[in-house]
Amino acid sequence: RLLIKVLFSQIKFRDIVGEEEEEHDEGKEKEDDNTDEWWSQVEGLTIPQELRPLVDSTRSELESLAGEYLSPDNNNSGELCNHYYERLTVFIDPIDGTREFSSGKGEQCSVCIGFADEHGKSVGGVVYRPLSLPKPTWVAGAKSERYAVCDFGEKQIVSTNNDKDGIADGTFSADKMGGSLLSSNGSISPFVESLIEELKFERVKSGGAGNKMMMLLENSISGNDVDGSMLYIQDRGVSRWDTCAAEAILESFGGKLMKLTHFVESKEEEEKRRKQKDGEFYTYLASQTNLDFIPGTANLTKYNCRASPAIDLQPNQKALDVDRVKPYSNLCGLVALGREWNTIEGTIHIKEAMRRAATRNPPSFD
Repeated sequence: RLLIKVLFSQIKFRDIVGEEEEEHDEGKEKEDDNTDEWWSQVEGLTIPQELRPLVDSTRSELESLAGEYLSPDNNNSGELCNHYYERLTVFIDPIDGTREFSSGKGEQCSVCIGFADEHGKSVGGVVYRPLSLPKPTWVAGAKSERYAVCDFGEKQIVSTNNDKDGIADGTFSADKMGGSLLSSNGSISPFVESLIEELKFERVKSGGAGNKMMMLLENSISGNDVDGSMLYIQDRGVSRWDTCAAEAILESFGGKLMKLTHFVESKEEEEKRRKQKDGEFYTYLASQTNLDFIPGTANLTKYNCRASPAIDLQPNQKALDVDRVKPYSNLCGLVALGREWNTIEGTIHIKEAMRRAATRNPPSFD
């Protein structure tokens, strides 16, 4: 709410999509979204009195930032900037890693803000870990602007102008076996277990998609000189607001974030996908339906299924109708690579390992 109603209040974006959307408050917002009562309510819950000074001070700081950097009065090229802003869709996750935030693992939480162009391509983003120690850490990137900056706390801020398109000039070598695969703190699917074995990797548990992307990127920038190379691969769903910023940032540093389906498809499926112009990246646009839905690929779960009392979910029930799934669920899994893996040889190596793993345990896509 602070980001949308305060920081971005003076900018007209194409759309803003947020995880913490308060549907039951939508009608009310238009009438009293500036009242003290409205600011002290979050999804029907009242902010404790002792936290309100923090909310008020944060609101004031964001108002100052908006006035200093985003106000048309302080921008000589305001009309030109507004023209570009109007093409962008913003995806916001104010607390990526909610479970970790509520269970004493706040250092694994992040704030994710991603920007996508009018075609739904992720083009810029920032991920901020406010509770990491000894100080907050963050990454930001926009490949088209040749902008990639990060601050991992104890390390110096790193800036790079990455102008590579597509496959990067990499340092991948099959002789450098060993590394780690980032996963959630909870259970993982049989497919991911098999993939870890095929890659001869170790499993590293951590929460939050944004946090795992930052861990992968920090490892990639450091040259993999401590724990070997890192990958972030999963066949269970996250959402567009979890990956929009991460995708743009990884690309700005020479990496990639793609659909898992692109890696495990057969040649026939690949040909069909290309004929249908179904891309390897997720589509980031505001929509009432899922723009990357593939009938019969994903299993319906309580996380990706549209709420409906008529739906009685069965184990391994495939999603056959786009109206049954949430519009922003990532139903095709994900593969996140650092620059060192974003090579022809690196992607072939991963695909081969995935196909071997899939013959033992197909991806869950749930």
